[in-house]
This record gives sequence, structure tokens and C-alpha cells, in this order.
Amino acid sequence: MFKKSQKRWLLIATCAALLVCYRHVIAGMIDQWSNDEDMGHAFLVPVVIGFIIWREREQWGRVPIQPSAWGLVLLMLGVCLQVIGAIGAGLFAGSAALLCSVAGIVMCLGGVPLLKCWRFPLLLTLFMLPKLAILYNQLTLPLQLLASRMAAGMLMVSGAAVLRAGNILDVNGHQIAIAEACNGIRYLLPLGFTSLVFAYLADARPWMRIALLLWAIPVAIIANAVRVAVSAYSPNLAEGRPHMLLGAAIFIACVATFPSVRALWDKLAGSVAHA
Repeated sequence: MFKKSQKRWLLIATCAALLVCYRHVIAGMIDQWSNDEDMGHAFLVPVVIGFIIWREREQWGRVPIQPSAWGLVLLMLGVCLQVIGAIGAGLFAGSAALLCSVAGIVMCLGGVPLLKCWRFPLLLTLFMLPKLAILYNQLTLPLQLLASRMAAGMLMVSGAAVLRAGNILDVNGHQIAIAEACNGIRYLLPLGFTSLVFAYLADARPWMRIALLLWAIPVAIIANAVRVAVSAYSPNLAEGRPHMLLGAAIFIACVATFPSVRALWDKLAGSVAHA
């Protein structure tokens, strides 16, 4: 068995080796976070994970350490994904390799009990991963068209004269094109991440995290349609700083629904429990 000081140095050496092995992948991830507006929230993910680790350090310190050789399987999977990424599969494969390697190290050093305790922080790391190009390209057009249909419906209900042709809206005589960036992913990813963090801070029950995450999906889609509808109705809000402020205001309004939805889920769970 390792002494406490030896465990500390082993952990430091392991983390250093991980950083060296994946330095190009980490640099690529940071570069994408900086240049892709859909991924701006990713800068907050490691900060939140660090906070969770610090907040629950005493709890995890009581977990029995049972190093498992099965961690080597995850490490080998990470190596395979890293090779696949290096020969042309792209940054996503390298980022997934980094995640597999982190999970493998946790299992090798602490075993399955520690890995189970770390499952929520590891889940949050998914919001750091680059968008999978194949999936993103498949979703972009359907989400654009959905946003345009919903926005057209909202504008017609409000009394505006609307004509829609694909992703083009003609509103009261002026036209606006629903760009690829308005597919809703810019709301979906940060709202999903925020819903999980809010549930973690506000409620100790794991199922509440799933419930709020499920709530965040339709909210993100509706919020994006609202932004498109407002931008189409008022061309002054369709681009530049006003468009950015409009998006931020709608995002804040979406987050503001989480406490009420949590209370509603809590009430429904209580009703089922007493039925």
C-alpha cells in the first residue's frame, strides 16, 4: 500500500503525464471553445468540475480505495481513440480519448467505488467535447427548418403578415434568412449544462438532474424559435450587439424557469409517493 505522501506524488505524476500526452488535444479543444460560439460555455465546465471536486473532497476521501486493473481497459481504449484521432478522425476522437483516459486513471488508482462517486463530474465533461461533425451536420438543417416553422407560427399568432419559404421568412414586407447559427444548439448545450449544475446545487436527488435536463431540451428549442421570431419581426434585433443581448436575455429567462420546474417535479414526485 502507498503512503499518503506517495499517493499524492503518484497522482501529480499521473496528471502531468496525462497533460503531456494530450497537450495537443487540449490546445485544440481550447481553440474551438474560443472560436465556436456554440462552445463558449465549455470554459466554465472545468471550473465547475473543480468546484464539485473541492466541495465533495471529504465525502470522496471516505470512499474505500480499491485499485482495479479494469482501468487499463479504459486506458487502452483511450490510446486507440487517440490514434484514430491522430490519423484523421479529428478532434472529437482525441477529446473522447482524453475522457476515457481520465476515467481509466480514476479506476486504476481508486477502483470502481471512486469512479461511481465521480460519475457526475465525468458526465459534465461531455459538455467540453467538440461537436461531432457528422451528427452536427445531420441536425443543423432540420433544426433550422423547425426554428423557422415555429417562428412563423408565433408571428402569425401575434398578427404579423408572414410568408415562409424553407428557412426564409418574409415578415411585414422584409425578409430574413434563418442562418445555420440559429439552429438552436447555441441554446441547447449551455442550457443542458446549466440545468445539471442547478439541479446539483439545489437538489440532492440524482433523478432531479435528469428531469431538469429533459426540461432544458424543449425549452432550448422554443427559446431559439422565440429569438428567431423577434429578430424577424424587428430587423434592428437581427444582428450585431442587439441580437447578442436579445439572445442573452432569452437565455436568462430560460434559466429562470428552473426553480419553478424543480418545485413542480418535486410536487409531482410527492403526489406519486403518497398515491
